[in-house]
Amino acid sequence: MTNSEKLNRNLQNFDKALSQLKKALEEPESPIVRDATIQRFEFTYELCWKTLKNYLEDIHGIRAVSPRMVFKEAFAIDLIENEEIFIEMIESRNRLSHTYNEEQAQSIYLKCDAYLKEMKMVTQKLKTPS
Repeated sequence: MTNSEKLNRNLQNFDKALSQLKKALEEPESPIVRDATIQRFEFTYELCWKTLKNYLEDIHGIRAVSPRMVFKEAFAIDLIENEEIFIEMIESRNRLSHTYNEEQAQSIYLKCDAYLKEMKMVTQKLKTPS
């Protein structure tokens, strides 16, 4: 599989994950919907930073190995407009992976709509030829 094919596959998977996150956010809020939405956020976030990582390396020759580095480099070349919200996503993801706390889960759930909007902008920019 070529780098271009791999990047296209990653972008398709990222798009599907964004769609699933959007569907979860459209459901009436309940503890189960909240937990499902958070799970979808985690999955979508992982695809976001890994797709950006591949894009940076394959298209721009930029090697970034961590989410923080990836988002910093993506911001530097205008693939993301709001670096702070992506740093916040890293922190949210890290909090979710280390402990489950009802208040934290609710707080992150309430941010998922903003996270979705920012990640959608990323996919739009990746699809637009430079």
